[in-house]
This record gives sequence, structure tokens and C-alpha cells, in this order.
Amino acid sequence: MQHIADWEGYRFDYRDSGTGPVILLIHGTQSDYREVYHVERLIEAGYRIIVPSRPGYGKTPLRVASSPGELAAFYRRWLASRHLERYTVYGISAGGPTAIALASGNPAVSSLVLACAMTHQISLPYQDWLVQPLLQRPLQLVQWILWHYVKDKLVKFPQEASVRMVEMTSLLQRDEIRRQLDGADQQLLYQVGLQNGPGRGVLFDLTQQIDRPLLQAIRCPVLIVHSKADRAVPFEHALYARRAIAHAQFIESASPGHLIWIGPSARRDERMIERFIALNHL
Repeated sequence: MQHIADWEGYRFDYRDSGTGPVILLIHGTQSDYREVYHVERLIEAGYRIIVPSRPGYGKTPLRVASSPGELAAFYRRWLASRHLERYTVYGISAGGPTAIALASGNPAVSSLVLACAMTHQISLPYQDWLVQPLLQRPLQLVQWILWHYVKDKLVKFPQEASVRMVEMTSLLQRDEIRRQLDGADQQLLYQVGLQNGPGRGVLFDLTQQIDRPLLQAIRCPVLIVHSKADRAVPFEHALYARRAIAHAQFIESASPGHLIWIGPSARRDERMIERFIALNHL
């Protein structure tokens, strides 16, 4: 269910579902408060899930924050204002830098999960051009056309469209991806494809930086889950975080690409995350 908050002069949307220990889930690129990865299973497992739309996504304006550190400070104040004094932070993909900044030196965070997460600045071809202000409207149009195409193909050819979606963020060959996906994966990707869409938040995501000292200052338990087949956020991001956070636990996912919630190890990875959160929510 969508909620609208008016706080510190900003209006933003978020989801707040379930009861029990609190998990603040920080979504990735081209998503919003409707994030579907692992959310319903965590609610069924007895957790309260809060998913705010990050800057530039949903109804959250881009001006809420200009960096992961600013956004983390905003979330920290907002949660404190709601008298939430203990919570797990679950950072997905481009939500990783904000999750790291929020967990660093924050005694309210009981544990941190980094799932296929960015842990330092991403590097893309033509990145300096992609972040130019004059290009933002054309890029949004390109995103809109791409997602409209994806949604159309998901409706008409769900099986093959699911394979192509994974292929965009995978280092594996198409036939190998096809062998690894089952009906549940296709249903999840169908849901993701219909929910996700363009947003100005891509500009925020491409310019994110996180300083190594922030990673080193994390004292809460940390679990890193990542796949070597990830093209969107290379496996090196997981290794970087693992080196910087000496006490971090690590799971190498067998996911066929960027999304650890699909493929042959998906449910195992989710159970390990659930177990980790349960053991460390003190």
C-alpha cells in the first residue's frame, strides 16, 4: 500500500507493510516503493517492511538528496521521528551506497544486507555524457520507450521476454540463462517488468560515490550476496565491500545474472538472508 509523507518540506511516497522487526529496504534503479524482490516473503516471515521511493523515483523528488550520505541522513532522521529505534537495512543494487551510508556508524542499525549492491562508484561507457543535464529528458524518453517495449513483449511472449530481461544484466549466454529459469522466475520477472519504469533517479544512481572509510566504519553484522554472472553491478563490488568490512559474511549466489531472486539458488539465498536478519535482530 502506498503512503505519502510530508516531512522536512518534502513529499515522498513509501510502502509500510507487515508487523514485527523493521527492515528498511532501499530499492535499486528503475524501481520505487512497489519493489517486489523478497518483500512478500519477508512480510510472511514476520517482518515489517518499509520501502521509500528513492530520489527521482515514484513521487519522490530528485532534490530530496544529492548523494547517498545526504539520503541516508534524511532516512535516519525520518525513522527517528517515527520512533523506530532499531532496524535492519537491506540495500539492493543502486540502493547499496545509501544502505552503506545509513549503516555506517549508526547504532540503530542491527544488521546490513547488501544484495547485488553497488559498493563504490559505478563505471559505464559514456558516463560523463549520460549525466549531463541537457540529456536527461532524451534519456527519460529512451527509458520509457525501452520499458514500453519490454512490457509489450512480456505480455505477448512472457517466456522469451524473461530470458532477454535477464540477458541484459548477465554475463551468461542466452541458452544457459534459458535453462536456469523456471515458471516462478518468469512470473516474478513479469511482475517486475510491469511494475518498473523510467525515472529521473537514474541521474542520482550514476553519480553516486561512497568513501571507503564509511564501509570500514560499519560495526553491525553485514551479509553480502552477489553473483559472478552479474553484468550490471560487477562481482568486484562485492569483493571490494568484503575487503573493506573485515567482519562481513559473504554468499556467492548462483543467480544467472544481476538479480539474486531468480535462478536455481534464489530460495536458498533468500532463506540465508532471512536467517541472517533473524539472528542479528537484537
